[in-house]
Amino acid sequence: MENFIIHNANILTFGAKPKNIRNGALYIGRGTILDFGPEKDILPKYSNETNRIDAKGRIVMPGYIDFHNHLYSGFFQNIPLNIKAESNYGDFMNKYWWPLSNRMSSDGIYYSAVKGIVNSIKSGVTTIFNLHSSPGCIDDSLNDIAEAFEELSMRGVIGYEISNRTGAEEAEKMFKMNTEFVEEYKNNPLITGMIGVYSANEASDPLLRAVAKFVDRTKAGAVIHLSETEDEDEYSVKHYDKKYCLDRLYDIGLLTQKTILAATNYIDETDMDIIKETRCGVALTPSSAYYKGLEFSPIETLIEKDIPIGFGSDGIYHSIASEASFAHRILRQKLKGFTSGNKEICDVLTKSNYKLANSFVSKSIGEIKLGSAADLIFVDYLPEHEITENNLHTHLIFGILQSRTASSIINGNIVMRDFELVGIDEKELNNKFIEYAKELNLK
Repeated sequence: MENFIIHNANILTFGAKPKNIRNGALYIGRGTILDFGPEKDILPKYSNETNRIDAKGRIVMPGYIDFHNHLYSGFFQNIPLNIKAESNYGDFMNKYWWPLSNRMSSDGIYYSAVKGIVNSIKSGVTTIFNLHSSPGCIDDSLNDIAEAFEELSMRGVIGYEISNRTGAEEAEKMFKMNTEFVEEYKNNPLITGMIGVYSANEASDPLLRAVAKFVDRTKAGAVIHLSETEDEDEYSVKHYDKKYCLDRLYDIGLLTQKTILAATNYIDETDMDIIKETRCGVALTPSSAYYKGLEFSPIETLIEKDIPIGFGSDGIYHSIASEASFAHRILRQKLKGFTSGNKEICDVLTKSNYKLANSFVSKSIGEIKLGSAADLIFVDYLPEHEITENNLHTHLIFGILQSRTASSIINGNIVMRDFELVGIDEKELNNKFIEYAKELNLK
């Protein structure tokens, strides 16, 4: 990681009080933002630094954070399906998704992660929270994924979808592998391990207690799908001592500041009060909900209650800018006002995201400030009006989110420059993708 200067930048800091610095510059070293401000102040201080990057007047801002991805599904989307029109989400998962995940090899896991990371870089994502599943290939699967993250310089928070779906013995194997991964990567500057649980309904009480005990001891983060479908509480009441899913997680001690609840499509106000009380975060997946024919989480109430939220791709798409735009349209429809949703979505991206993410990673991300990670993107957007506190949300919603990412820097490493990936032969990679996608043939 070399030291370098980014100049001719239109800096957008994000954070609690987002600022815009036109004609700005940043000094980067050791993967960290060491200095930033107006060019006239920064460039004379580092006149001996010859390694410089011209941002060409583009927006330079923190990269997007994907709070919920399933990179193992990288080769799933384009397989021909024999799914009837009357099929539901359960049919889709049982007849299609789980059989595919069960067929993955170690190399297939690696290359599906590579494919997703490459697409994420192109979309301006610099951190991926990835929840993995491959019941037919559990051992070292998270290490295969971590290898892909490190080779492509993507920041990652990685865990396994621990579940009793395939039996208690397999669940124990998943738990052991996941916990060992968390311990192994606890001091890694780029990769953080987290504990994953597919859903409360697919985890026994002993398994959840073991997860809670490990999380309490290690202070590791956890991610759990919650209320993705509307029948989950009904199932929980029937099978788990008449308790709703969230109450069960609460009683076992799995709701903490370092817990992300994913999807939350069918939560109610009582659920949200518990989430707020326990200071959990929520990863919203708007495109996925509609892709699966489900309702979408009550985003307007989550925002009103000031619950930390972020957007996730859920293994369907890779663009968090697109997810935020989709959420904006949903929120506008719910709130009905002419400007409804503009500021709310802006606040999620600029303020809520970094609060949520920094409970999980080792170096501050999601905000340009002294000492934070040099995880930056150059957005191909040249604003004709200066960005101020009063118009930041309109620049973001109607300009930045709709514009392409030109360059990307993660942990001080330049991974894409002027729309070209650095050090990656995409043609060679695509041949590998074709090769390993074949192992998913369900015929």
